[in-house]
Amino acid sequence: MKNKKFLKILFLLTYLLTYSLTHCLYGIDIYLELKSKGERVGIFINKMDNSEVSSEIAQIVANDLSYSGNFDVIADSMTTLTKEFDFSKTDRDTMIIKDANTVVKFETELKSDKILVTAYCWDVGSAKKIFDKKYKYDKREIRKLAHNLSQDIVEYITGQQMKFSSKIAFCSTLSGHKEIWCIDYDGKNLKQLTYHKSISILPKFSHDGRYIFYTTYKNNNPDVFRYDFEKAESTPFLTYQGINIPGSVSPDGKYFIATLSKSGDPEIYLFASSGRLIRRLTYSSGVDTAASFSPNSQEFVFVSDRSGNPQLFVMDIDGTNLRRMTHSGYNDSPSWSPIGDKIVFTRKHGSVFDIYILDVAEKKEYRLTENSGSNENPSFSFDGRHIVFSSNRNGTYTLFTMSSSGSNQKQLGVATKDSTNPTWSP
Repeated sequence: MKNKKFLKILFLLTYLLTYSLTHCLYGIDIYLELKSKGERVGIFINKMDNSEVSSEIAQIVANDLSYSGNFDVIADSMTTLTKEFDFSKTDRDTMIIKDANTVVKFETELKSDKILVTAYCWDVGSAKKIFDKKYKYDKREIRKLAHNLSQDIVEYITGQQMKFSSKIAFCSTLSGHKEIWCIDYDGKNLKQLTYHKSISILPKFSHDGRYIFYTTYKNNNPDVFRYDFEKAESTPFLTYQGINIPGSVSPDGKYFIATLSKSGDPEIYLFASSGRLIRRLTYSSGVDTAASFSPNSQEFVFVSDRSGNPQLFVMDIDGTNLRRMTHSGYNDSPSWSPIGDKIVFTRKHGSVFDIYILDVAEKKEYRLTENSGSNENPSFSFDGRHIVFSSNRNGTYTLFTMSSSGSNQKQLGVATKDSTNPTWSP
């Protein structure tokens, strides 16, 4: 009797898993076929009610999908589909005329302080359902709900994972003092994080996005402080006499790397994530700084002027296997791609900087910005597909984003005046 019950449960689980995978593959098949032709997925987003909340969600999802680079969002407010949660022949005919490959229908319901969203996604060609999901969030979390819906659409249709809830931290004088600020990847939800009324610069995210490490002169010494998003407070982290500059946190969360001048020249030191000193890594008569971990957490790129002009070097975290990566120019601000294949950095040309990509394996360099003011402090997005940087091309330093190929350069939001040192959350 127990065996029969076990077999029934096993059969049910197998059926549900097969059903889920099969429907997910409908979407991925569409994506792969279109990608092989160099085309994007045409998607139509249909809100089934006319509430302001639904309109806001639809707009956020449309922006997310467009930003992903995988979709052509078909915007047509005059086109409506059937009000029922199905995909009728009439719906299919309408979508074929609009050149849509997929369609999403969603409905919003407000219950006390909660937002409930029911969403369905179909493949237009086969009329097969790709997924259906329900979402429940607090009213104040409309953007989080919409971003999660976008993430599900991307994952079910392309098989890729994207974080539309990612954030960008930076320093700015928006408040009259140089403080640390944060903004959503799309330039929305601007928020001031520190209120030291001093100079606070060079923010770096922890591996899980909970903390931001930064240098502040709050206590009249350039110390590293740590901001905690959950507690909304900052506390001292490294307070050695002299310079304390954050490099980065290892992707596995075990290590923190920083530049200190406590022994004289600015050198690079390795710490445990708790702040416990493990070892000194560099020993040179020049300046060693701007360390950025590789995805495997076992090596890092940094800047050193030990050979004259600042160049990029790579070293293992035990202090061995030093390799020089660049051999010309004045280089700064490296950021290692989470994919591991590229390092983005800046190179000085006259009085301005431009952004370059270094292919790690081939050691080939590609210029991404040119004749557009000074472009500085590049940082990769969590998936390595985009780069955030600061530029004064419009007269004052503001934040910009671009693809990792250098295309689609655009200003991030409208409220990032006098902003520098951007860093993208993991």
